[in-house]
Amino acid sequence: MSPPLWRCPPPLSAALARALPAELEPLARELRGIAAASVAVVNLQYEGAALPVTVMLGGAWFRQTLGDPAAVAPELLLRRARAAVRDHLGLAGTPRPRHGQGAAERIQRFLEEQQLPLSLIGASYSGVSVNDCIAGAEAAVGRILGSLPEP
Repeated sequence: MSPPLWRCPPPLSAALARALPAELEPLARELRGIAAASVAVVNLQYEGAALPVTVMLGGAWFRQTLGDPAAVAPELLLRRARAAVRDHLGLAGTPRPRHGQGAAERIQRFLEEQQLPLSLIGASYSGVSVNDCIAGAEAAVGRILGSLPEP
């Protein structure tokens, strides 16, 4: 089973810093100094559990414990999330995805098939955090413009 998984994007502050004009160098310097951490979010629903479970993995120790954020296997994240839920909440068994598997992909495919000039973004469609919402908005703008500047 592939978990419903979202990775927080790299900070946009560095890309914004590069886009600023020279007279705003003090602001650009501040933006370049913003530290960020990678986080993976796994959403699970256990049979008999009243509420779904959201597990956030990584943070400051992402690389040390999980490896390269861009290359970490979803199966590793699912194993770690299930172990954390078992150890901390006592929930065992095989969880099912919190949202229907592939829901975001089905919605996107429908929009493309119908050639609708529409982007659905936000926590209801592509993630659970502010960073996810920003990443969704960035991807939508990239689709409209054809690409975005590299961070």
